[in-house]
Amino acid sequence: MEKWRKLIHAKKGFTLVELIVVVIILLIITVASMPGFLGSLRKGQFEKNIVEIVTLLDRARTQALASKLDSSDKISSGGYGVFFDMLNQEAVLFVDDWNAAAGEAVNVDYAFDVVASRVLSDGIYTPGHDTALSTLVVDSPSYILLESLSGYLLDGSAWSSAPGNTITVIFKPPYAEAIITGNPGAVSLQNFDAVFRLISDKLTRTIKFNRVTTAPQVIKN
Repeated sequence: MEKWRKLIHAKKGFTLVELIVVVIILLIITVASMPGFLGSLRKGQFEKNIVEIVTLLDRARTQALASKLDSSDKISSGGYGVFFDMLNQEAVLFVDDWNAAAGEAVNVDYAFDVVASRVLSDGIYTPGHDTALSTLVVDSPSYILLESLSGYLLDGSAWSSAPGNTITVIFKPPYAEAIITGNPGAVSLQNFDAVFRLISDKLTRTIKFNRVTTAPQVIKN
């Protein structure tokens, strides 16, 4: 009987070797599952970024439609826009309320301004001067890339992507008429494609925008 008691007492806990084995097994399982887990997180963040960029375009259009242009309201005639920048990997929602050539703010109070001396909007985004409402850095985790910006000119010819390309979409109040400008060259575009890539998985999403329909589309590649 005493032998059985000793045997039972001896089996109540884990030995140090058994604990080490269990810990090693758990570590192996954790390490093996990490790539898939991180991949899922990255894909989720990637899709979230695409939705946020489309939302910027929708917000700019909505703001332009909600604005009123008359002699009593101080609303910029320049409207609201989204600036896509490949070099700085960002998209900026802004108010076009600065004229870079004149070096002055756009006149917004039409009740008192003299027509001949009004400063009008220039249709481009000037960092530090045009009012930025929201900025989205698309590669902040270093695995999402704004890979290309391209489009078609008003005459139907192609405007090819290049490393320093920028595209500005501006919605003019009160009807949210869309104007697309591509730089370098300050060319007027009929439409554009912004291609974003999830580097780790070679996954791409293309945001397509046409100045006539003004409804951004997301194409899964």
